[in-house]
Amino acid sequence: MEQTKNEMWAIVELMGHAQTAGLIRTSDLGGLLRVDVPMVDGFRTEYYGNQSIYAIRVVSEEIARAFALPDREICSYDAPIVPRAQYEEALEKARHHNEKLEHQINVLQKRLTTVLSLPEGKEEGKEEPA
Repeated sequence: MEQTKNEMWAIVELMGHAQTAGLIRTSDLGGLLRVDVPMVDGFRTEYYGNQSIYAIRVVSEEIARAFALPDREICSYDAPIVPRAQYEEALEKARHHNEKLEHQINVLQKRLTTVLSLPEGKEEGKEEPA
């Protein structure tokens, strides 16, 4: 399908949180927006009224084709609900673990600073032979 001046690849956001993507242009059917959605074996044509369109995002052909893939499904969010007490307990454990890591970092920084500040040939805790 060749693209003319009045056509562009876009993602069309519709009222009701629906989205579609494809080659868009105005149609001769009473001012409806025509969307030619790319399919594996060609295109599927859809028409939308201006009042049902929430937004149009102009994108490249590659992005529109990837967005319109038929295997794109709606994913439901079904994570378990965590009680507030359990959340607070996990948060406190994470804070305690973070404090331990910060303490270890401080100790290692002090050791590194001490080693780097020693004169050449001397090691920490060792004296030169007399």
